[in-house]
Amino acid sequence: MKEHIIEEATKLFVQYGLKAIRMDDIAAQLGVSKRTIYEIFGDKENLIYECMNHYYDYLREEKEKLMAQASNIIEEFVLLFQNWEVETDVNYKLMMNLKRFYPNVYNKLMASHSHEGYESLKLKLQKGIEEGYLLKNVNYDLAISVFTYSIYGIISNQKAILPTNVSEKEAFKYVVTYFFRGISTEKGRQMIDAYLDKEII
Repeated sequence: MKEHIIEEATKLFVQYGLKAIRMDDIAAQLGVSKRTIYEIFGDKENLIYECMNHYYDYLREEKEKLMAQASNIIEEFVLLFQNWEVETDVNYKLMMNLKRFYPNVYNKLMASHSHEGYESLKLKLQKGIEEGYLLKNVNYDLAISVFTYSIYGIISNQKAILPTNVSEKEAFKYVVTYFFRGISTEKGRQMIDAYLDKEII
């Protein structure tokens, strides 16, 4: 029952927004009493936390499936970039609504998923070094921090920091592309530039 509620409530939150969906809407959609949902989750904030964890676990699994198609770190980057571009709008709205209306849930999610994302990216970059596509003599802890804060700045404060003629997607593409290009070996840069020339990224 709990897993079913999380799955169906997640679909509603993603489609219509966290604030727009009420506990009554979820109960009606599932054909259960609102009391049952409260007994399982306590309150709406706990339900949202469970749903957002479920949603980001799903996204991570989908990314892993996508990256499994790549033969090296640069191909992974290209596939991930194309996937990120599709996801950005939905994720941006979700996270900004979460931050605005449910800050406690937002902070809790950021604390757990930011660490997971950091460790995952670090492992990917290590793989790229071993493959010969990324430079060895880079402070990757610092590089990941700068990269993460740059992306977060675009997503959360884009109107304040971007030039008027630059869209969020253009800024996102620029930061991601030139982050990877900047830490790439000559072999890696040649591959990225080939993708850029073909306008694949």
